[in-house]
Amino acid sequence: MSSATRYHSFSQFLHWAIAGLIVLQFILANLVEGAADSGSALRELALLANHKSVGITVLALVIVRLMWRVKKPPPALPATMDQWQILASHISHWALYGLIILIPVSGWLMSSASAYSVSWFNLFQLPDFVAPDPGLKELLKETHELLGKLLFVVAVVHILAAFKHQLIDKDGVMARMSAPLWVGVFALIIAGGTWSLGGAGGDSTVTVAISTTTATASEDAGAAVISELPVWQIDYQSSYIRFTGDQAGADFDGVWQSWSAEMRFDGDNLGSSSFDVTIRTADVETQDDDRDTTLADPEWFDVTKFPEAYYRASKFAELPDGNYAAHGQLLIKGMAAPATLTFTLESNGAQRVLVGSADLLRLDHGVGTGEWEDTTWVSNEVRINVKVVATVND
Repeated sequence: MSSATRYHSFSQFLHWAIAGLIVLQFILANLVEGAADSGSALRELALLANHKSVGITVLALVIVRLMWRVKKPPPALPATMDQWQILASHISHWALYGLIILIPVSGWLMSSASAYSVSWFNLFQLPDFVAPDPGLKELLKETHELLGKLLFVVAVVHILAAFKHQLIDKDGVMARMSAPLWVGVFALIIAGGTWSLGGAGGDSTVTVAISTTTATASEDAGAAVISELPVWQIDYQSSYIRFTGDQAGADFDGVWQSWSAEMRFDGDNLGSSSFDVTIRTADVETQDDDRDTTLADPEWFDVTKFPEAYYRASKFAELPDGNYAAHGQLLIKGMAAPATLTFTLESNGAQRVLVGSADLLRLDHGVGTGEWEDTTWVSNEVRINVKVVATVND
């Protein structure tokens, strides 16, 4: 114990800043539940992202607090305190430290298990220490919620004990950590955080122009090509169509499980080559049920009205590096827009292995309309990655 009668000013700042952020966390958690009940998926996503960022901030600050505690030990407790009170004080303090560490860690792990990587206020992405796992997600969710309830109980006991020392014992224990400046910081964090972070994802004032060309499946989405080239026999088990996007500052991956394609390609006969791909939009997998459900909504792929998307290309070019570019049209929700796929092609006898990618702007294809046109929480940029393994029978 220190011979000082008050905590160091930096210790006081950390105490009240962490306390304010914890109160803010409870407010944000309640706002997330309210957004979920109201059906505002964007607001729920934004609030949840801010909740995670504040949690990581609390975790960082409590680690700093513990390191600072080693350098500047707390002042001694009054000699008038009974031994049981001293023991209870130590137990409650270390219980608070443990819970304040375990809660954001469990939330971080839960987010990773949900296939939602955590970012810190959209500035950088944190690593995932567990792989997506629905069962683990539910376990961590229950653990996170239980720890939150325990923190609430321990914090209430801590506060009541502080007031007991101040109003009944009058032994100066509360004054060791209290100062008008730091109490003001506490209030400012709660008020400012609720105002700036609690309003996230509300009524958007951002208007994004969607540049699309309306077309039907039979017009302007890639003309049919009469070709003498053989159709590739695709090994769908070894092939895929995947995509990567950014959600709340963190990458997420998805894959379309059901698709078919009629592909004819020969690097020596680009004029007769063609791609005709059909994707079942409802059969998407991003390792999170809530996100998959949202992608099926009318604002996104509107899978009930438009169960299929199409990519058709009949114009090809060989690139200077020896790779190829397919200049085609991607038709989603009845709207066609240009989409260029660049790819490599390896041939080994009758086998063909095509690996390619396309960088798209989802708003150009009418994906993510309404409140989702605000790209603050879900990026406009999407990368498509494809691999096609096939055989060609001449």
